[in-house]
Amino acid sequence: WGTPEALAMRRDRRVRRLIDHAYRKVVYYRELFDAARLSPRDIRGVGDLSLIPVTTKQDLQGRPLREITAAGRDLSRCHASRTSGATGEPLTILGDRADRSFVNPSFLRVYLAWGLRPRHRVMSFAFRPGRRRPRSWYQSAGVFRHRVLSVEDAPEDWIREVDHWRPHLLQGYALTLKLFAESVQKKGRSDVRIPLIANTSGFLDDSGRELLAMVFQSKVVDIYASEEAGAAIAWQCPVCKEYHLSTDTSVVEFLRAGQPVAEGEEGDVVITNLHNYTMPFIRYAQGDRAVPSPVKPGCGRPFPLMARINGRSGDYVVLPSGKKLSPHPFFRVLDEILGVSSWRLTQENTDSILVEIVHSGLWQHSIEQRVLRDLRAVVGEGMQIRVHPVAELRRDPYQKLRSVVSRVSVEPDDSSPAPGTAVSVAR
Repeated sequence: WGTPEALAMRRDRRVRRLIDHAYRKVVYYRELFDAARLSPRDIRGVGDLSLIPVTTKQDLQGRPLREITAAGRDLSRCHASRTSGATGEPLTILGDRADRSFVNPSFLRVYLAWGLRPRHRVMSFAFRPGRRRPRSWYQSAGVFRHRVLSVEDAPEDWIREVDHWRPHLLQGYALTLKLFAESVQKKGRSDVRIPLIANTSGFLDDSGRELLAMVFQSKVVDIYASEEAGAAIAWQCPVCKEYHLSTDTSVVEFLRAGQPVAEGEEGDVVITNLHNYTMPFIRYAQGDRAVPSPVKPGCGRPFPLMARINGRSGDYVVLPSGKKLSPHPFFRVLDEILGVSSWRLTQENTDSILVEIVHSGLWQHSIEQRVLRDLRAVVGEGMQIRVHPVAELRRDPYQKLRSVVSRVSVEPDDSSPAPGTAVSVAR
């Protein structure tokens, strides 16, 4: 609720501190600055960031961790996530407790703006249920009490858990939330009420929003976040309707051919994480496209607005039985394999899937057998799985980036797991 001027001053101070740290402590950024003939003194604030070349995920993937993390940090004590989201390009992201201290508050302020209160219960889908964390001190004290829905459970189990816990807020990935809504609808239930639904990953279209609002009699908020940003990048305002950019935790640029786009025009999203000092992300290309808004906020908050996200999306994979899986079981399998540099899964029909894989330097022939085995556990025995090594993944730069592409469509169903399926939906 501060003034835009005060916010801008604090942000410029954070930029100067981050740039100085990255140059002194991180090999990658020191080499990047030296190659561009830049000194940290040249970057006095947000307005000078454009002098720094943009960094892509591929730039960081090709480097050992010691070159893209700060010298002197104990990486064994850091939180690590190996994530690709819907891009199919896994990247290990590290951050210590201080680096990650903005994650929860950045989401909490969104939920508070939408009516969540400390007494309310929260429920979320876990992408990797085996990595659940112990309850925080405030949850133990009865504040924002939280339960997790396992991605390995069937939708019937989710309904049963929601009936028992009665959450005020349910958060999860767009396609998983839609599968849940379709399952409730299929069973003819009209009493599964959740006051607030939050999409925290994936592309939520208008039809999906309407489905969630109708089935759960819910308000639906869309949050744009990433592991690289370490916080919510943008979130829908209940007053302004468009997306506030969280400019106190990250700098967001919208570029086309390296130049800023005009308000109302689509551009590539480039972020600077202002608080990760273990593994800095400075002018990092998110791989998404979005539109900055010309509208000025009418709610009193100092954050500028973004009109919409034209970002990553993934498709359902349809099993021979007609059951649908969200793309996230495949993220679980392929993102965890260190010999995979990038990947894309394509389903042409209900009987087969093709997995294209770009190898990293750690690739071994035995890894292909592991890929086949782990994917078989997801899709069951009735589907042919083909694994093809490729030099690179061919992509249209003007289309949404997808790692799971299905050309098969079916009517909504209850999406329960097929026999032999180890995982149903995820994240």
